[in-house]
Amino acid sequence: MHSRRPNVVMFMLDTLRASDTYTNSALTNINRMAMEGLSYTNAVAPGTWTATSHASMFTGKPVSAIPDASKDLFNGGTEKIDPWFVKTKFLPDSINTLASKLGSMGYSTSLFSNNPFLNSMTNLSEGFQTTYDLWKDTNASKKGMLSRKASKLLQGGSRTRIKMMDVSYAVSRILPAPLLDKLYLDLRVRLDRGVAENDFTYKMDRGANRTNKVIKSYIRKRAQSDIMPKFMFINYIEAHENYPVRKEIVQDKWLYMSRIMELDENTRSELHKAYLRRIRYLDKKVGEAIKDMRESGLLDNALVILLSDHGQFFGEHGLLYHSMAPYSEVSNVPLISLRFIDGKPVKERKVIDEPVSLGRIGSAVVEVVTKNQTNLNGNMFGNVYSEHTGISEGWDEYLLAKLRRRSKFADMIYKAKMEHNRQAVAIYHNGMKLIHFYGGRPDELYAINDKMEEQNIISGHKSEAADMRKRHSKYVANHTSL
Repeated sequence: MHSRRPNVVMFMLDTLRASDTYTNSALTNINRMAMEGLSYTNAVAPGTWTATSHASMFTGKPVSAIPDASKDLFNGGTEKIDPWFVKTKFLPDSINTLASKLGSMGYSTSLFSNNPFLNSMTNLSEGFQTTYDLWKDTNASKKGMLSRKASKLLQGGSRTRIKMMDVSYAVSRILPAPLLDKLYLDLRVRLDRGVAENDFTYKMDRGANRTNKVIKSYIRKRAQSDIMPKFMFINYIEAHENYPVRKEIVQDKWLYMSRIMELDENTRSELHKAYLRRIRYLDKKVGEAIKDMRESGLLDNALVILLSDHGQFFGEHGLLYHSMAPYSEVSNVPLISLRFIDGKPVKERKVIDEPVSLGRIGSAVVEVVTKNQTNLNGNMFGNVYSEHTGISEGWDEYLLAKLRRRSKFADMIYKAKMEHNRQAVAIYHNGMKLIHFYGGRPDELYAINDKMEEQNIISGHKSEAADMRKRHSKYVANHTSL
Protein backbone atom coordinates (compact mmCIF):
# COMPACT_ATOMS: atom_id res chain seq x y z
CA MET A 1 0.00 0.00 0.00
CA HIS A 2 1.25 3.47 -0.85
CA SER A 3 1.95 5.59 2.24
CA ARG A 4 1.22 8.84 0.38
CA ARG A 5 -2.37 10.01 0.31
CA PRO A 6 -4.16 9.09 -2.91
CA ASN A 7 -5.16 11.50 -5.63
CA VAL A 8 -8.94 11.85 -5.70
CA VAL A 9 -10.69 12.28 -9.05
CA MET A 10 -14.46 12.74 -9.21
CA PHE A 11 -16.17 12.56 -12.60
CA MET A 12 -19.53 14.30 -12.25
CA LEU A 13 -21.60 13.23 -15.26
CA ASP A 14 -24.30 15.86 -14.95
CA THR A 15 -27.89 14.62 -15.55
CA LEU A 16 -27.01 10.93 -15.87
CA ARG A 17 -29.67 8.61 -14.49
CA ALA A 18 -28.97 5.12 -13.17
CA SER A 19 -31.53 3.39 -15.37
CA ASP A 20 -29.61 4.39 -18.52
CA THR A 21 -26.19 3.61 -17.10
CA TYR A 22 -25.96 0.16 -15.55
CA THR A 23 -28.09 -1.50 -18.24
CA ASN A 24 -26.40 0.27 -21.16
CA SER A 25 -23.92 -2.06 -22.91
CA ALA A 26 -22.79 0.80 -25.17
CA LEU A 27 -21.03 2.51 -22.25
CA THR A 28 -17.88 0.43 -22.45
CA ASN A 29 -15.64 2.57 -20.23
CA ILE A 30 -18.21 3.18 -17.52
CA ASN A 31 -19.27 -0.47 -17.53
CA ARG A 32 -15.65 -1.56 -17.16
CA MET A 33 -15.27 0.72 -14.14
CA ALA A 34 -18.48 -0.65 -12.63
CA MET A 35 -17.39 -4.26 -13.14
CA GLU A 36 -13.92 -3.72 -11.67
CA GLY A 37 -14.69 -1.47 -8.69
CA LEU A 38 -17.59 -0.77 -6.36
CA SER A 39 -20.91 -0.23 -8.11
CA TYR A 40 -23.77 1.30 -6.11
CA THR A 41 -27.04 0.48 -7.87
CA ASN A 42 -29.23 2.53 -5.49
CA ALA A 43 -27.24 5.75 -5.11
CA VAL A 44 -29.55 8.67 -4.34
CA ALA A 45 -28.91 12.27 -5.42
CA PRO A 46 -29.56 14.71 -2.54
CA GLY A 47 -31.39 17.17 -4.82
CA THR A 48 -33.28 17.23 -8.11
CA TRP A 49 -31.14 19.82 -9.88
CA THR A 50 -27.54 20.97 -10.08
CA ALA A 51 -27.22 23.68 -7.43
CA THR A 52 -29.05 21.83 -4.66
CA SER A 53 -27.27 18.52 -5.23
CA HIS A 54 -23.80 20.03 -5.40
CA ALA A 55 -24.41 22.22 -2.34
CA SER A 56 -25.36 19.12 -0.38
CA MET A 57 -22.54 16.92 -1.68
CA PHE A 58 -19.91 19.57 -1.01
CA THR A 59 -21.10 20.38 2.54
CA GLY A 60 -22.61 17.09 3.75
CA LYS A 61 -25.83 18.89 4.69
CA PRO A 62 -29.33 17.91 3.50
CA VAL A 63 -30.61 20.37 0.91
CA SER A 64 -33.38 21.75 3.12
CA ALA A 65 -30.80 22.61 5.79
CA ILE A 66 -28.96 24.94 3.35
CA PRO A 67 -31.05 28.14 3.03
CA ASP A 68 -28.88 29.47 0.20
CA ALA A 69 -29.60 26.39 -1.89
CA SER A 70 -33.18 25.67 -0.83
CA LYS A 71 -34.44 29.29 -0.47
CA ASP A 72 -35.59 28.20 3.01
CA LEU A 73 -38.80 26.98 1.38
CA PHE A 74 -39.10 24.21 3.95
CA ASN A 75 -39.34 26.83 6.69
CA GLY A 76 -42.04 29.08 5.23
CA GLY A 77 -39.72 31.07 2.99
CA THR A 78 -40.32 33.02 -0.21
CA GLU A 79 -43.10 32.12 -2.62
CA LYS A 80 -40.85 32.72 -5.60
CA ILE A 81 -40.78 29.81 -8.02
CA ASP A 82 -37.41 30.32 -9.67
CA PRO A 83 -34.40 30.02 -7.33
CA TRP A 84 -31.89 31.16 -9.93
CA PHE A 85 -33.89 34.31 -10.47
CA VAL A 86 -33.93 35.04 -6.75
CA LYS A 87 -30.38 33.99 -6.02
CA THR A 88 -27.02 33.84 -7.72
CA LYS A 89 -25.09 32.33 -4.80
CA PHE A 90 -26.05 28.92 -3.44
CA LEU A 91 -23.59 28.64 -0.53
CA PRO A 92 -22.42 31.19 2.05
CA ASP A 93 -18.98 32.74 1.63
CA SER A 94 -16.04 30.80 3.08
CA ILE A 95 -18.09 27.74 4.02
CA ASN A 96 -16.23 24.53 4.88
CA THR A 97 -16.61 22.20 1.89
CA LEU A 98 -15.09 18.91 0.78
CA ALA A 99 -12.57 20.88 -1.28
CA SER A 100 -11.53 23.07 1.65
CA LYS A 101 -11.24 20.03 3.95
CA LEU A 102 -8.95 18.27 1.48
CA GLY A 103 -7.04 21.49 0.93
CA SER A 104 -6.33 21.69 4.67
CA MET A 105 -4.93 18.15 4.43
CA GLY A 106 -2.36 19.22 1.85
CA TYR A 107 -4.30 18.56 -1.34
CA SER A 108 -4.14 20.69 -4.47
CA THR A 109 -7.83 21.18 -5.30
CA SER A 110 -9.23 21.99 -8.74
CA LEU A 111 -12.73 22.30 -10.20
CA PHE A 112 -13.32 21.77 -13.94
CA SER A 113 -16.91 22.76 -14.67
CA ASN A 114 -19.10 22.85 -17.77
CA ASN A 115 -22.22 23.84 -15.82
CA PRO A 116 -23.08 27.55 -15.47
CA PHE A 117 -24.47 26.94 -11.97
CA LEU A 118 -21.25 25.31 -10.79
CA ASN A 119 -18.74 28.12 -11.05
CA SER A 120 -16.79 30.83 -9.28
CA MET A 121 -19.78 33.22 -9.24
CA THR A 122 -22.27 30.96 -7.43
CA ASN A 123 -20.09 29.99 -4.43
CA LEU A 124 -20.36 26.32 -5.41
CA SER A 125 -16.63 26.52 -6.10
CA GLU A 126 -15.90 27.45 -2.46
CA GLY A 127 -12.79 25.72 -1.18
CA PHE A 128 -11.29 24.94 -4.59
CA GLN A 129 -7.91 26.57 -5.02
CA THR A 130 -8.31 26.63 -8.81
CA THR A 131 -11.57 26.86 -10.77
CA TYR A 132 -11.84 26.36 -14.52
CA ASP A 133 -15.17 27.87 -15.67
CA LEU A 134 -15.19 25.78 -18.82
CA TRP A 135 -18.81 26.56 -19.67
CA LYS A 136 -17.87 30.21 -20.08
CA ASP A 137 -14.56 29.47 -21.78
CA THR A 138 -16.07 26.96 -24.24
CA ASN A 139 -18.82 29.36 -25.28
CA ALA A 140 -16.42 32.29 -25.48
CA SER A 141 -14.31 30.38 -27.97
CA LYS A 142 -17.35 30.03 -30.25
CA LYS A 143 -19.70 32.87 -29.38
CA GLY A 144 -17.76 35.41 -27.38
CA MET A 145 -20.49 38.05 -27.19
CA LEU A 146 -23.12 35.58 -25.96
CA SER A 147 -20.76 34.27 -23.30
CA ARG A 148 -19.97 37.77 -22.06
CA LYS A 149 -23.67 38.64 -21.85
CA ALA A 150 -24.48 35.47 -19.94
CA SER A 151 -21.63 36.11 -17.51
CA LYS A 152 -22.81 39.68 -16.97
CA LEU A 153 -26.33 38.41 -16.29
CA LEU A 154 -25.00 36.03 -13.63
CA GLN A 155 -22.75 38.61 -12.04
CA GLY A 156 -25.48 41.27 -12.03
CA GLY A 157 -27.69 39.24 -9.74
CA SER A 158 -31.45 39.58 -9.48
CA ARG A 159 -31.49 43.36 -10.07
CA THR A 160 -30.09 42.95 -13.56
CA ARG A 161 -32.57 40.23 -14.41
CA ILE A 162 -35.53 42.15 -12.96
CA LYS A 163 -34.61 45.20 -15.02
CA MET A 164 -34.48 43.07 -18.16
CA MET A 165 -37.92 41.62 -17.42
CA ASP A 166 -39.41 45.05 -16.68
CA VAL A 167 -38.33 46.28 -20.09
CA SER A 168 -39.88 43.22 -21.74
CA TYR A 169 -43.17 43.72 -19.90
CA ALA A 170 -43.29 47.42 -20.79
CA VAL A 171 -42.97 46.51 -24.47
CA SER A 172 -45.72 43.88 -24.17
CA ARG A 173 -48.27 46.35 -22.77
CA ILE A 174 -48.63 48.18 -26.06
CA LEU A 175 -49.77 44.98 -27.79
CA PRO A 176 -53.42 43.80 -27.96
CA ALA A 177 -54.02 40.61 -25.93
CA PRO A 178 -54.65 38.24 -28.90
CA LEU A 179 -51.48 39.39 -30.63
CA LEU A 180 -49.51 39.19 -27.38
CA ASP A 181 -50.63 35.59 -26.90
CA LYS A 182 -49.45 34.58 -30.35
CA LEU A 183 -46.20 36.50 -30.06
CA TYR A 184 -45.47 35.09 -26.61
CA LEU A 185 -45.82 31.49 -27.77
CA ASP A 186 -43.78 32.19 -30.90
CA LEU A 187 -41.11 33.92 -28.81
CA ARG A 188 -40.76 30.95 -26.44
CA VAL A 189 -40.28 28.57 -29.35
CA ARG A 190 -37.80 30.89 -31.06
CA LEU A 191 -35.94 31.53 -27.82
CA ASP A 192 -35.70 27.82 -27.09
CA ARG A 193 -34.14 27.14 -30.47
CA GLY A 194 -32.10 30.31 -30.64
CA VAL A 195 -30.38 29.90 -27.29
CA ALA A 196 -29.58 26.26 -28.00
CA GLU A 197 -28.13 27.09 -31.41
CA ASN A 198 -26.10 30.01 -30.12
CA ASP A 199 -24.61 28.30 -27.10
CA PHE A 200 -24.04 25.08 -29.08
CA THR A 201 -26.17 22.88 -26.84
CA TYR A 202 -27.61 21.16 -29.92
CA LYS A 203 -24.13 19.83 -30.72
CA MET A 204 -22.90 16.44 -29.54
CA ASP A 205 -20.01 18.01 -27.63
CA ARG A 206 -20.88 20.57 -24.94
CA GLY A 207 -17.36 21.11 -23.70
CA ALA A 208 -16.07 17.60 -22.93
CA ASN A 209 -13.42 17.74 -25.64
CA ARG A 210 -12.10 21.09 -24.45
CA THR A 211 -12.29 19.92 -20.85
CA ASN A 212 -10.11 16.91 -21.59
CA LYS A 213 -7.52 19.12 -23.24
CA VAL A 214 -7.44 21.41 -20.18
CA ILE A 215 -7.19 18.39 -17.86
CA LYS A 216 -4.35 16.92 -19.92
CA SER A 217 -2.43 20.18 -19.74
CA TYR A 218 -3.15 20.55 -16.02
CA ILE A 219 -1.98 17.11 -14.95
CA ARG A 220 1.21 17.28 -17.04
CA LYS A 221 2.18 20.65 -15.60
CA ARG A 222 1.26 19.74 -12.03
CA ALA A 223 3.01 16.37 -12.21
CA GLN A 224 6.23 18.23 -12.96
CA SER A 225 5.76 21.25 -10.66
CA ASP A 226 4.47 19.79 -7.37
CA ILE A 227 4.15 16.56 -5.46
CA MET A 228 0.98 17.46 -3.52
CA PRO A 229 -1.87 14.95 -3.80
CA LYS A 230 -4.61 16.24 -6.05
CA PHE A 231 -8.38 16.53 -5.76
CA MET A 232 -9.96 17.03 -9.17
CA PHE A 233 -13.73 17.50 -9.55
CA ILE A 234 -14.73 17.30 -13.22
CA ASN A 235 -18.22 18.23 -14.40
CA TYR A 236 -19.29 17.12 -17.88
CA ILE A 237 -22.70 18.37 -19.05
CA GLU A 238 -23.28 16.41 -22.27
CA ALA A 239 -26.26 14.49 -20.83
CA HIS A 240 -28.09 17.74 -20.05
CA GLU A 241 -30.76 19.18 -22.34
CA ASN A 242 -30.95 20.60 -25.01
CA TYR A 243 -30.40 17.56 -27.23
CA PRO A 244 -29.20 17.05 -30.81
CA VAL A 245 -32.57 16.32 -32.43
CA ARG A 246 -34.44 17.70 -35.42
CA LYS A 247 -34.94 21.45 -34.99
CA GLU A 248 -38.67 20.98 -35.46
CA ILE A 249 -38.81 19.35 -32.03
CA VAL A 250 -39.38 22.00 -29.39
CA GLN A 251 -37.39 21.39 -26.20
CA ASP A 252 -39.04 23.94 -23.91
CA LYS A 253 -40.36 21.57 -21.24
CA TRP A 254 -42.94 24.06 -19.97
CA LEU A 255 -44.81 24.03 -23.26
CA TYR A 256 -45.35 20.31 -22.59
CA MET A 257 -45.82 20.48 -18.83
CA SER A 258 -48.49 23.17 -19.28
CA ARG A 259 -50.14 21.03 -21.98
CA ILE A 260 -49.88 23.80 -24.57
CA MET A 261 -48.05 21.19 -26.62
CA GLU A 262 -48.47 17.42 -26.46
CA LEU A 263 -45.52 15.31 -25.36
CA ASP A 264 -46.32 12.48 -27.73
CA GLU A 265 -44.47 9.17 -27.91
CA ASN A 266 -42.45 10.20 -30.97
CA THR A 267 -41.14 13.40 -29.31
CA ARG A 268 -40.39 11.59 -26.06
CA SER A 269 -38.57 8.82 -27.92
CA GLU A 270 -36.47 11.17 -30.05
CA LEU A 271 -35.36 13.15 -27.00
CA HIS A 272 -34.44 9.99 -25.12
CA LYS A 273 -32.52 8.55 -28.08
CA ALA A 274 -30.56 11.80 -28.40
CA TYR A 275 -29.79 11.60 -24.67
CA LEU A 276 -28.46 8.07 -25.13
CA ARG A 277 -26.27 9.22 -28.02
CA ARG A 278 -24.85 11.96 -25.83
CA ILE A 279 -23.96 9.62 -22.98
CA ARG A 280 -22.26 7.22 -25.40
CA TYR A 281 -20.11 10.16 -26.50
CA LEU A 282 -19.53 11.07 -22.86
CA ASP A 283 -18.42 7.52 -22.08
CA LYS A 284 -15.76 7.88 -24.76
CA LYS A 285 -14.51 11.16 -23.26
CA VAL A 286 -14.32 9.66 -19.77
CA GLY A 287 -12.19 6.85 -21.22
CA GLU A 288 -9.89 9.38 -22.88
CA ALA A 289 -9.46 11.35 -19.65
CA ILE A 290 -8.63 8.22 -17.64
CA LYS A 291 -6.09 7.17 -20.28
CA ASP A 292 -4.35 10.56 -20.04
CA MET A 293 -4.36 10.37 -16.24
CA ARG A 294 -2.84 6.91 -16.28
CA GLU A 295 -0.11 7.95 -18.70
CA SER A 296 0.75 11.01 -16.59
CA GLY A 297 1.17 8.95 -13.43
CA LEU A 298 -1.84 10.52 -11.72
CA LEU A 299 -3.37 7.07 -11.24
CA ASP A 300 -0.29 5.50 -9.65
CA ASN A 301 -2.18 6.02 -6.38
CA ALA A 302 -5.71 7.32 -6.86
CA LEU A 303 -9.36 6.98 -6.00
CA VAL A 304 -11.58 7.56 -9.04
CA ILE A 305 -15.29 8.16 -8.47
CA LEU A 306 -17.96 8.46 -11.16
CA LEU A 307 -21.33 9.90 -10.14
CA SER A 308 -24.15 12.25 -11.13
CA ASP A 309 -26.06 15.09 -9.48
CA HIS A 310 -29.55 14.10 -10.71
CA GLY A 311 -31.25 12.12 -13.43
CA GLN A 312 -33.75 13.01 -16.14
CA PHE A 313 -37.38 12.39 -17.07
CA PHE A 314 -38.50 11.52 -20.57
CA GLY A 315 -42.23 11.33 -20.05
CA GLU A 316 -42.25 9.01 -17.04
CA HIS A 317 -44.87 10.09 -14.48
CA GLY A 318 -45.91 12.70 -17.05
CA LEU A 319 -42.70 14.67 -16.42
CA LEU A 320 -39.91 16.00 -18.61
CA TYR A 321 -36.27 16.72 -17.74
CA HIS A 322 -35.46 17.42 -14.07
CA SER A 323 -36.03 19.75 -11.10
CA MET A 324 -39.26 17.86 -10.56
CA ALA A 325 -40.65 15.51 -7.90
CA PRO A 326 -38.01 12.97 -6.79
CA TYR A 327 -39.21 9.85 -8.58
CA SER A 328 -36.52 7.28 -9.41
CA GLU A 329 -35.72 8.67 -12.87
CA VAL A 330 -34.34 11.85 -11.29
CA SER A 331 -33.33 10.69 -7.79
CA ASN A 332 -31.47 7.47 -8.64
CA VAL A 333 -28.07 8.11 -10.21
CA PRO A 334 -24.91 6.07 -10.85
CA LEU A 335 -22.12 5.84 -8.29
CA ILE A 336 -18.98 3.91 -9.17
CA SER A 337 -15.78 3.92 -7.13
CA LEU A 338 -12.48 2.44 -8.30
CA ARG A 339 -9.07 2.50 -6.66
CA PHE A 340 -5.94 2.62 -8.82
CA ILE A 341 -2.47 1.47 -7.72
CA ASP A 342 0.51 1.79 -10.09
CA GLY A 343 -1.89 2.82 -12.85
CA LYS A 344 -3.94 -0.36 -12.58
CA PRO A 345 -7.42 -0.75 -11.09
CA VAL A 346 -7.75 -2.68 -7.84
CA LYS A 347 -10.42 -5.18 -8.83
CA GLU A 348 -12.96 -5.41 -6.02
CA ARG A 349 -15.88 -6.31 -8.28
CA LYS A 350 -18.58 -5.59 -5.75
CA VAL A 351 -22.18 -4.48 -6.27
CA ILE A 352 -23.96 -2.67 -3.44
CA ASP A 353 -27.76 -2.65 -3.77
CA GLU A 354 -28.58 -0.94 -0.48
CA PRO A 355 -29.60 2.74 -0.88
CA VAL A 356 -26.77 5.20 -0.20
CA SER A 357 -26.82 9.00 -0.04
CA LEU A 358 -24.57 11.11 -2.24
CA GLY A 359 -25.14 13.85 0.30
CA ARG A 360 -22.58 11.97 2.39
CA ILE A 361 -20.06 11.32 -0.37
CA GLY A 362 -17.72 13.94 1.07
CA SER A 363 -17.40 12.23 4.45
CA ALA A 364 -16.81 8.91 2.69
CA VAL A 365 -13.95 10.44 0.65
CA VAL A 366 -12.40 12.01 3.75
CA GLU A 367 -12.48 8.59 5.44
CA VAL A 368 -10.51 7.07 2.56
CA VAL A 369 -7.93 9.86 2.79
CA THR A 370 -7.56 9.98 6.59
CA LYS A 371 -7.93 6.29 7.44
CA ASN A 372 -5.94 4.98 4.48
CA GLN A 373 -8.88 2.88 3.29
CA THR A 374 -8.74 1.18 -0.08
CA ASN A 375 -12.11 2.39 -1.28
CA LEU A 376 -15.41 4.00 -0.23
CA ASN A 377 -16.53 2.33 2.96
CA GLY A 378 -17.99 5.46 4.50
CA ASN A 379 -21.25 6.18 6.25
CA MET A 380 -23.36 6.79 3.13
CA PHE A 381 -25.94 4.29 4.38
CA GLY A 382 -28.95 5.38 6.43
CA ASN A 383 -30.53 8.85 6.33
CA VAL A 384 -30.98 8.64 2.57
CA TYR A 385 -33.04 11.48 1.08
CA SER A 386 -33.61 13.30 -2.21
CA GLU A 387 -35.19 16.74 -1.91
CA HIS A 388 -37.03 18.86 -4.44
CA THR A 389 -37.04 22.49 -3.33
CA GLY A 390 -38.40 24.35 -6.34
CA ILE A 391 -38.05 24.99 -10.03
CA SER A 392 -34.54 25.92 -11.13
CA GLU A 393 -35.20 27.93 -14.30
CA GLY A 394 -34.76 31.62 -13.67
CA TRP A 395 -35.45 33.51 -16.83
CA ASP A 396 -39.20 34.11 -16.80
CA GLU A 397 -40.88 33.77 -13.38
CA TYR A 398 -41.04 37.51 -12.76
CA LEU A 399 -42.28 38.19 -16.28
CA LEU A 400 -44.79 35.32 -16.19
CA ALA A 401 -46.44 36.72 -13.07
CA LYS A 402 -47.14 39.94 -14.98
CA LEU A 403 -47.96 38.52 -18.41
CA ARG A 404 -50.42 35.90 -17.14
CA ARG A 405 -53.08 38.57 -16.73
CA ARG A 406 -53.08 39.22 -20.45
CA SER A 407 -51.84 35.99 -22.06
CA LYS A 408 -53.53 32.60 -21.65
CA PHE A 409 -50.32 30.82 -22.61
CA ALA A 410 -48.31 32.71 -19.99
CA ASP A 411 -51.03 31.87 -17.47
CA MET A 412 -50.94 28.16 -18.35
CA ILE A 413 -47.16 28.04 -17.96
CA TYR A 414 -47.28 29.97 -14.70
CA LYS A 415 -49.83 27.53 -13.26
CA ALA A 416 -47.76 24.56 -14.41
CA LYS A 417 -44.69 25.97 -12.70
CA MET A 418 -46.63 26.53 -9.49
CA GLU A 419 -47.97 22.97 -9.62
CA HIS A 420 -44.53 21.42 -10.04
CA ASN A 421 -42.90 23.83 -7.63
CA ARG A 422 -44.48 21.94 -4.74
CA GLN A 423 -41.68 20.98 -2.37
CA ALA A 424 -41.15 17.26 -1.92
CA VAL A 425 -38.70 14.82 -0.39
CA ALA A 426 -38.02 11.16 -1.13
CA ILE A 427 -37.21 9.25 2.08
CA TYR A 428 -35.62 5.79 1.91
CA HIS A 429 -36.00 3.39 4.84
CA ASN A 430 -36.48 -0.34 5.45
CA GLY A 431 -36.85 -1.28 1.79
CA MET A 432 -39.38 1.47 1.06
CA LYS A 433 -39.33 4.93 -0.50
CA LEU A 434 -41.75 7.61 0.65
CA ILE A 435 -42.34 10.67 -1.52
CA HIS A 436 -43.65 13.30 0.86
CA PHE A 437 -45.24 16.39 -0.69
CA TYR A 438 -45.38 19.51 1.45
CA GLY A 439 -49.05 20.37 1.11
CA GLY A 440 -51.74 19.98 -1.55
CA ARG A 441 -50.91 16.47 -2.72
CA PRO A 442 -51.10 13.04 -1.05
CA ASP A 443 -47.87 11.25 -0.19
CA GLU A 444 -46.80 8.19 -2.17
CA LEU A 445 -44.99 5.07 -0.94
CA TYR A 446 -43.15 2.51 -3.06
CA ALA A 447 -41.11 -0.61 -2.47
CA ILE A 448 -37.44 -0.03 -3.33
CA ASN A 449 -37.54 -2.95 -5.78
CA ASP A 450 -40.44 -1.29 -7.65
CA LYS A 451 -37.94 0.37 -10.00
CA MET A 452 -40.57 2.17 -12.11
CA GLU A 453 -42.52 3.21 -9.00
CA GLU A 454 -45.80 2.05 -10.44
CA GLN A 455 -47.55 0.63 -7.34
CA ASN A 456 -48.31 3.15 -4.59
CA ILE A 457 -48.60 1.05 -1.38
CA ILE A 458 -49.14 3.83 1.15
CA SER A 459 -52.70 2.78 2.06
CA GLY A 460 -51.31 -0.32 3.78
CA HIS A 461 -48.31 1.36 5.40
CA LYS A 462 -49.52 4.66 6.87
CA SER A 463 -47.76 4.24 10.21
CA GLU A 464 -44.44 3.48 8.48
CA ALA A 465 -44.89 6.58 6.29
CA ALA A 466 -45.53 8.76 9.35
CA ASP A 467 -42.39 7.39 11.00
CA MET A 468 -40.33 8.12 7.89
CA ARG A 469 -41.54 11.74 7.84
CA LYS A 470 -40.57 12.16 11.51
CA ARG A 471 -37.13 10.68 10.88
CA HIS A 472 -36.50 13.16 8.09
CA SER A 473 -37.67 16.19 10.08
CA LYS A 474 -35.41 15.23 12.97
CA TYR A 475 -32.44 14.67 10.66
CA VAL A 476 -32.82 18.08 8.99
CA ALA A 477 -33.25 19.80 12.36
CA ASN A 478 -29.93 18.32 13.51
CA HIS A 479 -28.11 19.61 10.43
CA THR A 480 -29.39 23.17 10.05
CA SER A 481 -26.22 24.88 11.25
CA LEU A 482 -23.66 25.70 8.57
